[in-house]
Amino acid sequence: MVRTLLTRFFIAVSLFGLGAQPRAARACDCKRLSWQEQVVSSDAVFLGRVVEVRPLAYVVLEVREAFKGRLGRRLRITTGGSDCDYFLPPVEATRGKGFLVYATVRSGKVTVSRCLGSGPVDSKLDELARLRQGGRLKG
Repeated sequence: MVRTLLTRFFIAVSLFGLGAQPRAARACDCKRLSWQEQVVSSDAVFLGRVVEVRPLAYVVLEVREAFKGRLGRRLRITTGGSDCDYFLPPVEATRGKGFLVYATVRSGKVTVSRCLGSGPVDSKLDELARLRQGGRLKG
């Protein structure tokens, strides 16, 4: 009796598994961009400092210096909607940490993708210097 029930259970689980369709994995597949392409592809380029973090939900950045785009003083950036979102592990967005951000803006929503080349300010000093030397970018 127990053996028959276990056999039926395993058959049911196997049949269910055959009918279940796995979701396609959506890995972030980025094209390598030059610095100029990063800037041109972005609606906003700015130096920001993290003021609030809710992992897998959002990051709030204080705009310290804007190079491209019209930005408010603080921006709430939603995270966790895509594998391409920048502020997901292994990125550590901790309060007070600075980032050079290349972002897109659609319908008022700011998105920061791994593909545009954002990064911690200490690893983006050359790009930051180029932005500062070139003055404010149009847009």
